[in-house]
Amino acid sequence: MTVKETDLPSDSGLHALYRPGDFLDCYSVVLSPPDPPLAEILQYLLIEMPGWARMLMRIRDGIVRVFGIRTSQDFPQDNRFRRVLTVGDHVGFMKVRAISETEIILGQDDRHLDFRVTIYREPGTGGQVSLATLVHRHNWFGRLYLALIMPFHILIVKSRLAATARHFGRND
Repeated sequence: MTVKETDLPSDSGLHALYRPGDFLDCYSVVLSPPDPPLAEILQYLLIEMPGWARMLMRIRDGIVRVFGIRTSQDFPQDNRFRRVLTVGDHVGFMKVRAISETEIILGQDDRHLDFRVTIYREPGTGGQVSLATLVHRHNWFGRLYLALIMPFHILIVKSRLAATARHFGRND
């Protein structure tokens, strides 16, 4: 259940969105058994946040509100688990932008930055699932914001991937 920083697989849809100067990271973990549906993996990752991560989001929302940036509560929310996701649905506060057999891309756009998150499972990798984040910063505030949240972003991503590997590794 080791979470590793990896390269985003070359056929991910995020590559088509990438522009010079954008931020892109990718972390991966191996799930065993290797085949839970991507929609279930994604929803577990984003909806089942631990209390400490929800607290960090509340702190973030309180700070950015002062600067006129939208909070997570300003976006449509949907925390229901669904067997099937469709483009346009929301998972938490993130809008589903694209779905394929190997990948689900979500994201939101705002004044200071646009971000996309993908859950990706490369065929033939024995259960390797990757979670990548792409951020296009629009201005100095977007650059500052990303720099400030980066340690928390990495902590949350690694923690959620490890929890997901434990969750889907259960033999219930």
